[in-house]
Amino acid sequence: MTLSDKSIKSFKNKSEQSIWNYVTALQQLQNALFQLEKEEENPEILQDLSTRALEIGNEIESILKLLETKMED
Repeated sequence: MTLSDKSIKSFKNKSEQSIWNYVTALQQLQNALFQLEKEEENPEILQDLSTRALEIGNEIESILKLLETKMED
C-alpha cells in the first residue's frame, strides 16, 4: 500500500477534491503497472507488478468506501 490504514482513515478530514485527486493518481499508477505487465515476460517481475497493482486496487477500494461513508454523514 502507498499509505497506511491510519493515513487513509484521516481522509475523513480532507476535502472531497483532495481525496479524488489521490484516487486519480492511484488509478494512473495502476494503469501504468498494467501497461508494464503487457510488455513483461519475466515471471518474477510479472508477479511483482501484479501484486503491486492489486495492492493499489485494494487501496482505491478502501478510499472509495471511506468517501461513501463521508458522503452519507
